[in-house]
Amino acid sequence: MSGEQRERRSEGESGRSRHRSRTRRADGEFREHGERRQRGAGSGRRRRRGLRRMLLWLVPLLLGAGSLLLIPWWSERGLRTAERQLDAGDAEAALQSVEGYLQTQGTSDAALALKARVLVKLGQAAEALRLIDRVGAASVPEMRAYSEASLMLQRWMSALPVLEHLVKLLPEDADLLHELSACRARLGRYEEAIDAAQRFAKLPGCEARGYTLIGLLERDRGNNQKCAEAWSRVLSIKPEADDLQVSAGEFFLEYGKALMLSGDAGRAEPALERGVSLAESAAALAWLGKAQQQLGRREQSERSWLRAVQLEPVNFMALEGLAELQMQQRDFAGALARLQPVEKESGLTSTTGFLLQRLYGLVDQPEKSAEWKQRTETLRRLEDARVRMEQVIVNSPDTMWAQVFQAWYLAEQNNREQAKVLLYPFVKEDAEEFILMLWTSLRDGLPLPGLEHVPMEAF
Repeated sequence: MSGEQRERRSEGESGRSRHRSRTRRADGEFREHGERRQRGAGSGRRRRRGLRRMLLWLVPLLLGAGSLLLIPWWSERGLRTAERQLDAGDAEAALQSVEGYLQTQGTSDAALALKARVLVKLGQAAEALRLIDRVGAASVPEMRAYSEASLMLQRWMSALPVLEHLVKLLPEDADLLHELSACRARLGRYEEAIDAAQRFAKLPGCEARGYTLIGLLERDRGNNQKCAEAWSRVLSIKPEADDLQVSAGEFFLEYGKALMLSGDAGRAEPALERGVSLAESAAALAWLGKAQQQLGRREQSERSWLRAVQLEPVNFMALEGLAELQMQQRDFAGALARLQPVEKESGLTSTTGFLLQRLYGLVDQPEKSAEWKQRTETLRRLEDARVRMEQVIVNSPDTMWAQVFQAWYLAEQNNREQAKVLLYPFVKEDAEEFILMLWTSLRDGLPLPGLEHVPMEAF
């Protein structure tokens, strides 16, 4: 065998050896792969069995939890229905829905709070407050219901802190600002009331109503010039005085009065004429007659006053005006006859009393004249006391006497409950006699002490 043949033979054997080695490795890898597959398949089967076992207990658990969540959602659908009905303005239907819920699901704070809100819309303020006092007012809608119910019942002191809190939360809520202003005014806090009214007037679409409110507040605290200025601004926005807190007829009447009391009869006359044309009343005609008199229109003023007396026989301003016209004509007996029917009226003013004093003197009845002089002095003292009381309330609202006088006014308006709340902190053994007299009248349901008992020297 040649060398070449031996070399080829050696290469062939080497190649067959490498092939057998590769084959053995491949077989080993194949077997190893198969074993891994078997092990993997077993592990997968175990995982699947574990998953099935987990699902056997997890699915019921999830279903149970879901049912726990679903039950209250389903059971409270009556409250959600009532809420939607209330938002839509159907308070009667909302009340039926919430009552149905209470009958089927039992009492809950949420249901009672919602019922209270519904009752407020239905005007049942006392029952609404009873429910809110029971469950509290945690949300804004519940607090609004509480303040609205308190205002309806004239519980100004109860409503005030809630309204102030709500305004902090909702500073651009027009209704809240308007209510806050009115509530503060009822408690004699006119500066604070005007501040809220000014904030209200700055809101979009609220300027005219805001300045109407400012005018009313300035009028109530005796600032007739500022009242007239505010209402002039209202007319620059709404010349017809429509869509305000007051009717157009009432607006022009009050505007004319403010101008008259500010000494501006010229501007007052057309305003009062407008008021009479919109809503003829004895008050508007009486003030119109006064403006016409000051402007030298005697015949027109007489017609206005006569018409006022036709509508309201005991209208002191019109009767006084007609009596003065007769006195100018030296018809003293006729003037006296015109005023005599009102001598015993409770609303008699010192102005009427003074006219009666003069007329009895002019018809030579000195005893009656002296009697009316004394009565007129008494009437004037009472009027002065009332003016001083109002000044104390306006200028010093946080003082004791301001609170006492405000309590008296609240009681005069038949709001004795709030009067007692306001007066109670000052009721002591050594308190002023007027305070004790007022407290006794409030506590025992007696007539209020007269203003002649007001200690004018105390303030």
